[in-house]
Amino acid sequence: MTTQTKLPLVSILINNYNYENFLSNAIDSALNQTYQNIEVVVVDDGSTDKSCQVINQYGDQIVSVFKKNGGQASALNAGFDASKGEIICLLDADDIFLPEKVSQIVALFQSDSEVDWVFTESAPVETSEILPGKLEDLFASIRSQPSAEDLGKINFRKNILRGQLPNFTPSTSNLCFSRKLLSKLFPLPEIKGLSGMAITDLYIKLPAVGLSAGYVTKENLGIYRFHNNYYKNLDLSKKRRMFGEIYTTTGYWISRNFPEFKAIGRKILGKGFATYLSSTYTTQQVTDADCQAMLDDYLSSSSIFEKLKITLTIFYYRIRLKFKDFV
Repeated sequence: MTTQTKLPLVSILINNYNYENFLSNAIDSALNQTYQNIEVVVVDDGSTDKSCQVINQYGDQIVSVFKKNGGQASALNAGFDASKGEIICLLDADDIFLPEKVSQIVALFQSDSEVDWVFTESAPVETSEILPGKLEDLFASIRSQPSAEDLGKINFRKNILRGQLPNFTPSTSNLCFSRKLLSKLFPLPEIKGLSGMAITDLYIKLPAVGLSAGYVTKENLGIYRFHNNYYKNLDLSKKRRMFGEIYTTTGYWISRNFPEFKAIGRKILGKGFATYLSSTYTTQQVTDADCQAMLDDYLSSSSIFEKLKITLTIFYYRIRLKFKDFV
């Protein structure tokens, strides 16, 4: 391919909530890609800080979406609806892409027609090390670091059907998908929960791996920013409540929307509900992600054999939680 018109349009979706101090780094990194045929879609999920002012500074360089606060799934739905790209790359508002990321992602998609998702890695960097005017030096340092060998093309579909959890799925800003694949997953269930993230990228990447083959590269093509966020400041019991809510909700909705992935849905739901029960916050702040209600509904439509399997799964993870913080 020699001209831009023959290159697929790539949409970079940035979802933001109250990250005014980091947002411009994320947007700039998306706009400064060496790959030219891109669109940058920025969704603000009802921020209460100055994020909207930051976004407005970019004018028509980006596609801006402003909405009421509805949680991460709601923001991702809005971003996907506003996008047009054949390839979708997700970017959290506190993270950064290296300039060559999209170019390398496109090359991997074009290397094999069966590849519908590409997973990358990001270098963890403290906020104090991300300095104005010094990003090129930081990028050069990251490029010079050795990376693990690529896992290459992966077809994990049969494993997902058997209920095996993949050990190669990275965080949000390392996820890229074909539009064709995401059209089978979106819209996401807009469940906000206690943290606003009851439905997260876990609901996207598990079914994605079950539906299509993909490629895993271990090369650091982004920066994962370390900073004091909501999750880091929680005590263990609240972290368990949040983890339990995310996993219970994800497992429930995977089982409901993708019945062929019942085994993986059961495992995730059981793991989540066991973690939820181990929290002291089970009776506080009931949300739209009511873990007990979801389990009850799951059981009400299950056979006796399925009820036994989910009960044993919950029991198994409850035992494991006696010996470690998380399962």
